[in-house]
Amino acid sequence: MKFRRILSLMCILMCILLIIFSMPIKVKAEDEKDQHIILIDAGHGGIDGGAKSKNGTIEKDINLAIASKLKKKLEDGGYKVYMTREDDSQLAKKKVEDLTKRCQLKKETQCEVFISIHQNMFPQANCFGAQVWYASNDKSKELAEGIQESLKEQIKDNNKRIAKAAKDQYKILRDGYDGACILVECGFLSNSEEEQRLKSDEHQENLTEGIKSGLDKYFESK
Repeated sequence: MKFRRILSLMCILMCILLIIFSMPIKVKAEDEKDQHIILIDAGHGGIDGGAKSKNGTIEKDINLAIASKLKKKLEDGGYKVYMTREDDSQLAKKKVEDLTKRCQLKKETQCEVFISIHQNMFPQANCFGAQVWYASNDKSKELAEGIQESLKEQIKDNNKRIAKAAKDQYKILRDGYDGACILVECGFLSNSEEEQRLKSDEHQENLTEGIKSGLDKYFESK
C-alpha cells in the first residue's frame, strides 16, 4: 500500500515536471515561428573597401559598425537576423561573384526584408543626408519610403532626400527577389562634418533607431 502511494506521488511529480519543462519550449517555438526574418548586408569588405574619404575613412568599416548595431537592435526587438558578413571579409574575390553570393543569401535565409548598409560619396563636399534605394517591387518601395521618413524624424538634419527606385543602379537590388529589398546610403563620406558623425557611436545608434522604427511600422501595417 505504501509502495503504491509512493509510486503515485512519483507519477504526479513527473507529470508536473514534464509540464513545467515543456511550456518554455512550446512558447519559444511559437515565438520563433512568428519572428520576421531580416538579412542585413554590410556593404563591401575584405580587399573591397568601398568609398574612401579624403581623411582616410574607409566605407567598409562604417558599414560593418552600423550593420552590427542594427543587428543587435533588431534582435532585441524580436526579429530573427542574419548578416552577409560579420567581420572584415568578402564572400568572393571577384566583385560580381561576391554580389551574387550576397543575393543568394536572401534565398538561403528566406528573409522577408533585405537591408544593405552603405555610405555615399560625391564630388561636391556640401552634400549630406541619408537616402534609401529600393528594388522594383511594391514591398521594397513601401519599406524604403517608411524608413526614409523615419530616418529624417530620428536624425533631424533637415534632410530633404526621398526614397528612390534603384532601376539600373545597385546590382544587389536587381536580382528579382520577392521580399522587400532596400539599400541605405547612411550619409556622405565626402562631407567632412557628416563623416565625423558617421564614425560616432551616437550617430550610428540614431541611424539604426531610424531604420528599426521604419521597419516596425512596415510590419505593423501588414
